[in-house]
Formats: sequence, C-alpha cells, structure tokens
Amino acid sequence: MRRRSRSIVIAFVVAALTCVGPAALAAWNKSGNGNGRSAAITMPVGNAPTAAVNNRNVQVTWAAVTMPGGGAVDGYRVRRYNTSGVEQTINGACDVVISTTTCTEAGVPSGTWRYAVAPRLGAWQGAFGTMSANITVAAPSLNLNNPTNITQFPSQLTGAIASFIPGQNVTVRLDDQATGTVLPSSLAPATVPASGSANLTVTGIPNTITNGTHTLYVIGSNGDIVSDTFTVNASFPTPTSLVAQNGGQSGRLDQEDTIMVTYSQAMDASSFCSTWSGTGNQSITAGNVVTVTVINNGGPGGNDLLTVSTSGAACGGDFHFGSVDLGSPNYVNSNSTFRGWGGSASTIAYTAGGTRRMTIVLGARASGTSSGTVGGSITYGHTPDPAILGTNGRPITGSI
Repeated sequence: MRRRSRSIVIAFVVAALTCVGPAALAAWNKSGNGNGRSAAITMPVGNAPTAAVNNRNVQVTWAAVTMPGGGAVDGYRVRRYNTSGVEQTINGACDVVISTTTCTEAGVPSGTWRYAVAPRLGAWQGAFGTMSANITVAAPSLNLNNPTNITQFPSQLTGAIASFIPGQNVTVRLDDQATGTVLPSSLAPATVPASGSANLTVTGIPNTITNGTHTLYVIGSNGDIVSDTFTVNASFPTPTSLVAQNGGQSGRLDQEDTIMVTYSQAMDASSFCSTWSGTGNQSITAGNVVTVTVINNGGPGGNDLLTVSTSGAACGGDFHFGSVDLGSPNYVNSNSTFRGWGGSASTIAYTAGGTRRMTIVLGARASGTSSGTVGGSITYGHTPDPAILGTNGRPITGSI
C-alpha cells in the first residue's frame, strides 16, 4: 500500500507541472523523505512603451523589467494594435524576440496605432503591458503644383510626393494605376530618401490626350500608390474649308490652278516645313523646288489624287500637307507633275493671322498628260498629314 500511495503522489505532481500557465515559472525541490514541493515565480508585465514616428518608421522604446528577486529577462516581444485594440501584423525588426529595449518598425502602414511590450525568459512570456499613446503614420501623398490646367503642348507637370517608404523608385501612369500609359518622369532625389519626400517632374504627356479631367498615378516600387488630378483644355485644329480656283481652262488641271485649305486655328508653320518658324506668313516660290503631283486614280475611290512635295533643302525633309481627292478619275491619264521656273513655278504659302490658310499654286506641267476636260459638278476632299500641328501643339484631326 505504501508503494501505491507514493505512485499516486508522483503522478499528481507531474500532472500539476503540466498545468502551470505561461506567466509563471515552476521550481521543484525533493526532500530526503521523498515528498515533493513546488514554488511558482510569476513573470513580470511589460512596461508601457513610447513610440516616435519618422516618416513611415516607428521607433518603439521601453524600460527594462526584472524577474522577482532582480534577475534579468532574456528579451521582449512587441505588438502593434489599432485604436480598437485589434492586433496588427508587425514588420521586420520588431517581429522577433528583442534583446534590447528598443526596436524600429519600418514601412508602417498609414493609420493610428498603439504598441505594447511583453518580457520573455526562455520559453516563458509575461503579459503585454499598458499600450503606448496613439501615434499616427501619415498616408503617402502626391500634390501637383499649379498650374494643373494644360493648354499647350509639349507640357509637363511638377509636384511633390511625401510619406513614401524610403528607397523606392516610382512609375507614373495616366488615368489607370495598373494599365495606364507610362509617362516619362523623374524624381529629385532619384530614389525616395529617408524623409519620404521628393520632387516629381512628369513630361511626355501625349498631345492626343482628350480634354477634361485626368488622373496622374505615382506607383512606388515597394507598393505605395498615390494620385492627383489635372485638366486639359486645348482645342484640336481641323481643316474647315477647301477651295479650288481655276487658273486656266475649266475642267482641266493647268498652270496657275490653285488649291486653298483653311484651318480652324493658328497653325505651327514648322509642322508644315521644318525650315519655317515663327507666327508670320511663310512661302516657297523658288523655281523647280515645289512639285505638285497628280497620281492617276490614286484616291481611295479611284479618283485622281493631288500631293505636294519640296526639295529636301527647302524644308529640311518632307513638306507636310496631306492629299486632295480631286473628285474624278479623269483629270490625268498618267501620273503628272507640275513644277516650273520663275513665273511658271509651283508655289506654296501659309498665311498666318486671321486667314490661317495654305495656298498651293500649280506651275508648269513637267510630266504626264491630261485626260481631257472634266465636266459637271466636282467635289474635292482633303485629308491632312497627321504631322501638322496647331500652335498649341495639338495634332490636326478630321478631313473635309
């Protein structure tokens, strides 16, 4: 019976050991007569920490605690909570057992937070103590500088980002943060500094962008996304009228026949001819420089098609005008050119000011033959070269 009683006592002691909670340490001694006794040492509670915000980093600091009797603890665990006391996922350096009395949580999400600390000793952990006072981490932001109303192209936008996670590069997109057109941009400094703030310059806003309000998104390589809006208010130029004047025999293409195209707004003369500049009148009248070509049945509907070109030296490259559908397939029976010298030269002239007109005059026929006289009512059509720009930098649209 004595042996059986001893077994019961030992079993009870083992069972008691397995029920000790995480905030208490159990100490066991064995006396000479075989009886066991226990003493519980309670883990201390963590001290209330203080938290200091530096951009998107939060430094948490607390006073050390000691075990009953003065022994040191091994370290501490830190937790972050929202204002409702719900525990949050904590980052990096604060998500380990910390052997000192401070840690810095980097890249903290924006919001209002509180921190608490619990001491550790071996596998044992004390209770989390009183929470810190509330601290607020600012959300990342983008503020575009005025003016944000674009009326002229090329154009750029400037502004500043703030409260970004340091070390990021950024991408700028137009109107959609995932699929929008990527716009050329630069940061100063080139990567986000420790302060989280940098100046932003955005260039390359397409001159085809629609009028109205648009959104600029700045996406950080570490996940920060911010936006701000700007507006565009710049009209697109269009051809508004096409007039053909007969210079010779009616119903035929002859020397001194004239084509005149009028535009809805002032045009950038250099977009017609790269050697033209300024806002005044422009012209090319030298002999054998301007060539008017009529392509036999070259139009979309099989009509003869009129185009204009210049020598390379005259415009530093192509002359940008477009084409004129002559409304009939019967002006020429083979491709024909009109060029000439002196008073017989083909000429082009852009009249600025209120007129806004391009005038093309046919010179002497240089090649090809006429098909004869075209009778009846003929309607010409004009498709402009898309390289032509208004003085506001907008590309020409539409046709007549």
